[in-house]
Amino acid sequence: MSQLALSNTYKVWAADDLVYGPIELSTLIQWVQEKRVLTDTWLHSHRDHAWRQAGDLEQLRPHFCIAQEDTAFRLREAAEGTQVTADELRQFGIFASLSNEQLEKFARFGEVCRHRPGEIILKKGDPGDALYFILSGEVRARLIVAGQDQTLARIPAGEFFGEMAMFARTLRSADVIAEGRTRLLRVSSEALLLVIKDNPEMAAPVFFALAGTMATRIADANRKVEQEVAAEFTWR
Repeated sequence: MSQLALSNTYKVWAADDLVYGPIELSTLIQWVQEKRVLTDTWLHSHRDHAWRQAGDLEQLRPHFCIAQEDTAFRLREAAEGTQVTADELRQFGIFASLSNEQLEKFARFGEVCRHRPGEIILKKGDPGDALYFILSGEVRARLIVAGQDQTLARIPAGEFFGEMAMFARTLRSADVIAEGRTRLLRVSSEALLLVIKDNPEMAAPVFFALAGTMATRIADANRKVEQEVAAEFTWR
C-alpha cells in the first residue's frame, strides 16, 4: 500500500471549476499560503468521503489566519508606500495654515520614495530638481573629503531638504543618505510650478513659509561662519 493511501488526501474544487488532487495536507497548506485555496474553497476528504469548505477544516484555520495577516500587512505597507495623509504633512510647520483638503491635494503633486538604511538618496553633483519632505526616518548630509566621510547634518522626520539647490537651479552640494528605513515625499520643481498655476490659494502660504525657512537657515549659516571667523581671529 502506498504512503499516499495511508495518509489522508484531499481534492480541491478550484475557482476554474476543475477538481485537483489528490494532494496531501502539506501541499494543501502551501496552497493556502499561496492564496490558491481560500476559506470558501470546497475540499473533498478521502478519509471522510465528504466535501466541506476549507475554512471548516481545523488543520487549515491557523494557516488562513497567517495568510490574512500577511495580506493585511502587505496591503498596509503598499498603502503607506504610495499614499500620504494630511496628518503626516501636519508635522511640517510650513503647512500649518492649510486645511486637510488642501494638504491632501498638495500630496498628490508629489511622489513617495522609500529608502533602506545606508541607501544614497542624492549624490553630490545631481541636478537640484526637487524638494524632499521627510515623512518618517532620518537622513544624513555628507561630503567625502580626502577619502573621509564627513557628516554635515542629520535631518529628522518633519523636516525638508533640497530646497536651496532647487530654487537656485544648481547641482547638489552634498550626498544625502538614509540613516534608517526612510520615507520621503519628493516634489519636483515642475510639480511646484503646477501647484502655483492650479492652486494659487494653496501655494501662496506654502511658498511664503518656505521662503521664511530658507531665510532662517541662511542666517544661521552666516552666524556660524561669523563665529568661526571670530574664533580664528581671537586665537591668532
